[in-house]
Amino acid sequence: MAIDPSKRSRLETLSIEIFYNIIDLLTPWDVKDLSRASKRVRELCLLSLFRCVEFPFSNAGFDGLTSLTKSDTRYHVVSLTYTVPQLLKTEILDFNRFKSDLLTLDSYVETAKDIYDANGKADECPSYMRSIVNYGVDRSVLSFALGAFSRLTNVRLSFCETIEDRDEQLSPFISNMTIAEESYEYHVRVVSDAIQSARNKGIVIHTISLSGYHLPYYYTWEIPDLSTLSESLRKLLESVRVLCLIGSSSSLELLSHCALDLHELDMCHVVAEYDTLQDFLETNKRSIRSIGFHDVEIIEPGRKLWSKLVELSSSMLCEMLKVPQFVLCRAADCGCLRFWKEGRRLLLKDDHLSNFQRLVPNPS
Repeated sequence: MAIDPSKRSRLETLSIEIFYNIIDLLTPWDVKDLSRASKRVRELCLLSLFRCVEFPFSNAGFDGLTSLTKSDTRYHVVSLTYTVPQLLKTEILDFNRFKSDLLTLDSYVETAKDIYDANGKADECPSYMRSIVNYGVDRSVLSFALGAFSRLTNVRLSFCETIEDRDEQLSPFISNMTIAEESYEYHVRVVSDAIQSARNKGIVIHTISLSGYHLPYYYTWEIPDLSTLSESLRKLLESVRVLCLIGSSSSLELLSHCALDLHELDMCHVVAEYDTLQDFLETNKRSIRSIGFHDVEIIEPGRKLWSKLVELSSSMLCEMLKVPQFVLCRAADCGCLRFWKEGRRLLLKDDHLSNFQRLVPNPS
């Protein structure tokens, strides 16, 4: 039954255009609260509520993702964040070896007691997902889900620790339990295969974001073979137009000599070596049309990580790219946090300016 217009709230009588302009000014949690106002308001909020979704590498996460693919709200999903942990060593799955070599019964009890005494919850004790990888749950669910989100354009891969840093009692065991490099390669390949499967169904995914992709520390005399990691990233970025790096420049190190067909590079909260960034830009300068940056610091040539860092500027980028210093650089919304306006964007191609009409003029 139609609602009598005279009984609608003022919010419900607003035009759709004005309503969505208001929505754009709200935080996601505010939109969630607003959606509870009425059935009509919730219907209008759905587009924003399910525009960006996030799921973790867990049985519950994959169950939730599967449920979303069966709902009509799947048509609103534009961006998906997939949070993945470092994988456990295969010997962890051998319980006899695990309890005798890695985490003995006595040490586990002592650790659990420390967490309990600190008012920790039971689920903060170690728990291990043994079946996801073995049965290919992540591969099958992601491939199906990405193909079901018809408006999906952005996939964000967010890497995290298997055991959170706040569990200090467990820190002595972490290094013996996980395999960092193999974890990165595995998760990147799973997501890459899922994206390719979605593209075969006509889904156009043009933006990849990598958050927390940190390479392990190596001593100066070590020469690690990172070719497998580099190749897995290169495959992930095939046919991608926008690459966003958040929290780490390791991807730049791995891709510094890989020619990609990128149009945009965005960097947020990154510390990068001058030579590494310059090599990447030099290799990809034919295709890159703009570079966005926010809170990016550079380690100058010949200096160490603990040396004083230099804030990345448009003039430094122009120097790396060997382009005139008067190349247009404007203030822009930062991609890492919705409301921060502190980012900058260097525009390198004139035919790309029309895509950035929302940018505010460069302050004098």
